[in-house]
Amino acid sequence: MVAVRRKKKNQSSACALVVKVIVVIAIASLVLVFATVDGKRKQTIADRIRSGRVSEVSEKELHLRPSNQEIISTAPMVDLAYVDVTNNHDKDPHRGAKDERGDFGYKHDEKALRSNPPSFQLSSSEANCDNHDSNYRMLTEKVYVDVAAHEAREHEAEDDTRKPRAKIFCMVYTIEKNHDKIPTIRETWGNKCDGFMVASDKTDKSLGTVNIPHEGPEEYNNIWQKVRSMWSYVYDNYYEEYDWFHIGGDDLYLIIENLRLYLESDEIQLAANGGKSLPKAGSTQQLPLFLGRRFAEQGNYERIFNSGGSGYTINKAALKSLIVTAFPTCVPHLKTFAEDVMVAQCFRNKIQVFPFDTKDDNGGERYMPFQPGHHLTYRPPRDPTSDWYAKYSIDIKYGLDHCSDKSVAFHYIKPP
Repeated sequence: MVAVRRKKKNQSSACALVVKVIVVIAIASLVLVFATVDGKRKQTIADRIRSGRVSEVSEKELHLRPSNQEIISTAPMVDLAYVDVTNNHDKDPHRGAKDERGDFGYKHDEKALRSNPPSFQLSSSEANCDNHDSNYRMLTEKVYVDVAAHEAREHEAEDDTRKPRAKIFCMVYTIEKNHDKIPTIRETWGNKCDGFMVASDKTDKSLGTVNIPHEGPEEYNNIWQKVRSMWSYVYDNYYEEYDWFHIGGDDLYLIIENLRLYLESDEIQLAANGGKSLPKAGSTQQLPLFLGRRFAEQGNYERIFNSGGSGYTINKAALKSLIVTAFPTCVPHLKTFAEDVMVAQCFRNKIQVFPFDTKDDNGGERYMPFQPGHHLTYRPPRDPTSDWYAKYSIDIKYGLDHCSDKSVAFHYIKPP
């Protein structure tokens, strides 16, 4: 990867870019500042193919890292045609959602937030970026929003309808007592998703929360059943309108600009087509992709899963495979909090789909299980087995090198 030079900005000029490059994602009044790119966007292989400059694309350029080629080698290509498995919505996990009166049959307007985003304002102390802690350092010295590439792709999509942006459906799970966390999500990153929904135990149209009943009680130790019903509801209602689907808890933060660019990248497009060539327009088959922060359960590399902390992202083929092929027979009645481990188990055992390595070319992680500052300061203990994070982590770097400069997700982010 070619290193991209970034302009150095003083505090006052950086903090002036409130709308585009400052987001509230930390405890109390922490404000994160993301730098923009200085220089022209490097044209990708996919760009050249779209523009007709195919002759410039050599076979040597079209390849995945050997480890990722091996990861996708066992997954089947999936026909993307929708298959109805609702069975008249009689049983979990396909019973659907309840409206504000408690009646089944409710379909959430997932585009409402994007169409009418709420206003976002900062206090004077937040706008001045007063808190220069480890979170601030990671987000000003390393991580940035790739605004230049994002805007270039936006203009390209506007000028040529044959080059649409990847459409992303985002969903967050919560419960009614935590609804106070939702407004900040809606004001910052939620409205950048093409579709957005908050799965809860109470429907509130003003917050975008949806009551999606599931098997068993509404409690932390039963999140697996909640997530089964969430994914089923999304597949039943929104599958055909979106390209990618992301799920996470009510304390994650997504950098949607970076996520969308990553999903549109040559690497991901190549992987979704089997790793040998880029997909052609109108392709009706796709390889399931399961993207996130990889962990080895208890250090066992035979049981790698994507951490649910900052969430994970799947494409259409993965969503269809999960709902149609895996869920009906993959621990359908288990009660557990470990939904991320269970989803990975279903992908692995039922479809032969394994978590894709989402590190960048420099080994930086894109999906973070903690706040930015934690990844800046964390160092492993002398005995890695004494710390679950060290034990679960897979070939990670430390300090500023830990996070990719184009990171897409962070965890344990609380509203001010």
